[in-house]
Amino acid sequence: MYFVCVRVENSEFYLGIETSGHSGSVAVYRPGQKITQVELSQQGRKHAQTLVAEVKNILERLEMTARQITAVGVSRGPGSFTGLRIGITFAKTFGYVTGCTVVGIDTFEAIALKSPPQIKETWVISNAQRGDLFVGKYLKTSERHWQQVTDIGLRSIEEFSNFLQPGDTVSGPGITLLPENLQSDPRLLQPEFHIPQAAEIAEITARIMQENQPPRNEVWDLTPFYLRKSAAEEKWDAQQ
Repeated sequence: MYFVCVRVENSEFYLGIETSGHSGSVAVYRPGQKITQVELSQQGRKHAQTLVAEVKNILERLEMTARQITAVGVSRGPGSFTGLRIGITFAKTFGYVTGCTVVGIDTFEAIALKSPPQIKETWVISNAQRGDLFVGKYLKTSERHWQQVTDIGLRSIEEFSNFLQPGDTVSGPGITLLPENLQSDPRLLQPEFHIPQAAEIAEITARIMQENQPPRNEVWDLTPFYLRKSAAEEKWDAQQ
């Protein structure tokens, strides 16, 4: 997916990194104008192999240097254990080398931001493996701002399916795990709204930077948002 590429002088630029799932993307954003976004390779989740190259390509396309980036925002989860680690490691390294601010962004907020304009409230869900979902609820507070209204938690697929009420809206990659015939008949958003992208990550980063002066720099302490350990880590702990 590509947005119009326009070179702009004397402006703040924000780099967005999204590697929370099977696909990934990177984007450069200027407040009020999306500059460009590029999808990462989906072949074998090669985020680590393509992330550096695609960021380099975007900056070269815009005739920018890395030090012109004001802040880098990175999707912090929920999501893939490996993908989140790759994205966050890159963002922290980029911030350390260039001196720009690093901001961790709620992956589910980025998904909510993709919702159609008429949607005012939505559940966001993703696959937590082992028959569970990551679940969070978001409320639209202004045209381009969504607020988390419930803590993100773990629910079984069956429990969440039975919990839904008529009129509820649901988004996120976890929709594919829900039963086909839900009795409550909620509104399930179409697939194009399910996947977080770097453009929204960068946009949220810009808003956070503008709202918080001075902004908090997470270059040293940012970690992925995990509600539980991976299956491999749990197995290792049990063996020990």
